[in-house]
Amino acid sequence: MSGKNEELPEAANQKELEDKLKDLLGPTADEAPSSLTGEPAKVDVPEPSGPPLVGDQAETSKAVDEKTEPELPVEPTKTDNEEASEDMQTEDAVDDIVEKEGDTVLAAEDKELEKAFTPDKPGFIAKCKRFLRNWWNNKRARYITLAALAAAVMAFAIIPVTRYFFLNTVGVRGSTSVTVLDDSTQLPLKNVTVSVGGQQGLTNQDGQVTLTSVKLGTSNLVIQKRAFATYQTKTTIGWGSNPLGNVALKATGSQYVFIVKDYLSGQPIEKAEASSGEADAVSDKNGKITLTVDSSDNASDDVKISAQTYRDETVKLGADTKTEQTVSMVPARKDVFISKRSGKFDLYKVDIDGKNEQLVLAGTGNEQQDTMVLVSHPTDEVVAYASTRENSRNSDGFLLTTLDLVSLTDNSVKKVAQSERIQILGWIGDNLIYVKVAAGASAANPKRQRLISYDYKSGIEHELASSNYFNDVALVGDSVYYAPSSAYQTGTPGFYKTDASGATKQTIINQEVSNILRTAYDTLTISVGNDWYEYKIGANNKPTKLSGAPADITNRIYINSPDKSHSLWVDNRDGKGVLISYDAVGKTDKTLRTQAGLNNPLRWLNDSTAIFRIHTDQETADYAININGGDAKKIEDVTNTSGIDQWYYY
Repeated sequence: MSGKNEELPEAANQKELEDKLKDLLGPTADEAPSSLTGEPAKVDVPEPSGPPLVGDQAETSKAVDEKTEPELPVEPTKTDNEEASEDMQTEDAVDDIVEKEGDTVLAAEDKELEKAFTPDKPGFIAKCKRFLRNWWNNKRARYITLAALAAAVMAFAIIPVTRYFFLNTVGVRGSTSVTVLDDSTQLPLKNVTVSVGGQQGLTNQDGQVTLTSVKLGTSNLVIQKRAFATYQTKTTIGWGSNPLGNVALKATGSQYVFIVKDYLSGQPIEKAEASSGEADAVSDKNGKITLTVDSSDNASDDVKISAQTYRDETVKLGADTKTEQTVSMVPARKDVFISKRSGKFDLYKVDIDGKNEQLVLAGTGNEQQDTMVLVSHPTDEVVAYASTRENSRNSDGFLLTTLDLVSLTDNSVKKVAQSERIQILGWIGDNLIYVKVAAGASAANPKRQRLISYDYKSGIEHELASSNYFNDVALVGDSVYYAPSSAYQTGTPGFYKTDASGATKQTIINQEVSNILRTAYDTLTISVGNDWYEYKIGANNKPTKLSGAPADITNRIYINSPDKSHSLWVDNRDGKGVLISYDAVGKTDKTLRTQAGLNNPLRWLNDSTAIFRIHTDQETADYAININGGDAKKIEDVTNTSGIDQWYYY
């Protein structure tokens, strides 16, 4: 309360005193009401001045005064006893008011005095600080408290129930993993349902499943798959990964056995998968699959056998569960070839066992056999096809070659380029590398030939180099080596290396190179005028000058497998072609096939299966072979066309 508010009781007492006096004494002269207005009348009686009036003057003055002064009411005359009584009442009222006012003032002063000597109540933080200070200063209390806390922590850590309850309450979760196997084969089971701690998942092809956000503590682990006995046990999930190891399920259904082999080599195929409805199983290292089917299922259901890079096969479940069925599998990718069986040069595709042959692109009758080139993508179902099928000509009437990309998936065709001549060098990943002669360019044009890289997925084209003509070009692994001629050039030609984007161009020799010969898997032999150099393929290597011309200047065309672990090349020995597989890891050659007429083009279907061509007077046909063994098998008679071959001059 402010000082103003504290004075209010005193003012009230004063007003009460005045009111009582007014009741006893009546209104003051100033407050007497006017006869006309009712307001207090003010009567001024002037004091006489000057010499006293005498005689007639006095009488006259008295008469005037009597006329002008109003008559006032005459107050009744009070006796002495009445006046004494009124004086006593007034004194009593004054004493009563003074006493009350004094009591009020004294009470206010006592309150202020008490407040001055009473300390402020401490706040919550102050109380906490005071408590902690007192607790810390009390050694006994401090030790007892710390010991109690230590005991509580130990109890929390030792007793799983309390520990897991608290962790689960605050949202802590764990994870767990398990591998499910077939008890009869000890091979992984796919699509098995695993449940634990409120979470559920399916095993992958390796029989593994990882569950996250699992509640901590003891819970039921339940593993279920049709045609197998359910596995159920208690397990404790703690804070962390909680690997549960391997769990083997016992088969309760009917079991069928399949032996899966490669069509060419006869070698077992590991990790092939058999599936029928909800049942599935994988093959072991011997190619054996044991498929467990629920006894209530129809025994004549189809079973699909699949393996990576192989064509899917379909077999029937037999009534006899004890008889093994052998399944031969062929590569999923197809052989692509040209055939003139219809009278025109048609493009076909076919599986290597002769099945599923299909016309991809019908001939137009304008194709010239010596210009047709087929080069397949290393892994995708796309083939680069150069031909004169459009019958387009330049202003001089010269027939132009068209470069198309043909999809073997939907048989669609995309035109990439058209020029007087096109030579395909091969693929670096998704980039098709080729050289084209600029259509209509004069023979003296310094950029008449252009070295191009074309990304078939993005459609982006890069010009890697240009020249009036290239003395030689070679595609080696992921690099392009090229030697432009000095014809119509203003600068000094040289020997260069670049990648598919042209971003890592490197000069190897600052002299004109006439020939680039690949004399070994990791060696290029280079001719510079009358001198010869040996260049080891690799980064930042420098050529080494030889004392003379090499004994063997045969140029080898190496074709790498998709995983680049092996490379095929063809040699000629005693009038026969020899197909050789080079092991890039062991750095050794292995002869796969020796046959008259064996030659390029070569092509890989997967990491172990390849196609080669036999071209003689008796036959022109494509053959398939597996580098891991087995005999080569004929696929189909074809029309001879070029593939990746040696560089030729225009």
